[in-house]
Amino acid sequence: MRPDLQVYVHVVASIALFASIGVVNVVSFAAQRRSEQHQLARVAFVSLAAVAVPSWILMLVFGAWSKSNEGWPDAVRWLQIGSGVAGAGIAVIVIATGLAFWWTRKPTGGWQPVALSAVSSVYLVALAVAWWVMTAKTPV
Repeated sequence: MRPDLQVYVHVVASIALFASIGVVNVVSFAAQRRSEQHQLARVAFVSLAAVAVPSWILMLVFGAWSKSNEGWPDAVRWLQIGSGVAGAGIAVIVIATGLAFWWTRKPTGGWQPVALSAVSSVYLVALAVAWWVMTAKTPV
């Protein structure tokens, strides 16, 4: 596979991951003020299970593949930040998916959307920082 195509798949997967976490964030915040809890819970769960997990896998695999093909050393700070956010991301995605699943089982509960909005907000900020650092290739 061409190296530029590998980077392209990595970037598209990163955008899809950011978008799916953004959807979960918006839906979980909206659910705190609405009565359509079951529909919003399903949207959050499907966004995480069907989009975020595959996007995270593609992002990580193609990012590592591109890194090895380009021969970048492990000491490059912008790669360390991106890899750190991606590595921590699986734990966050598993926790968020569990919360969303629990929310679909008890859609009238009040704490699941609050917890999900907190988790998704933190990860959304981390993804935005990693995106900026990797795009700007800052020496941070």
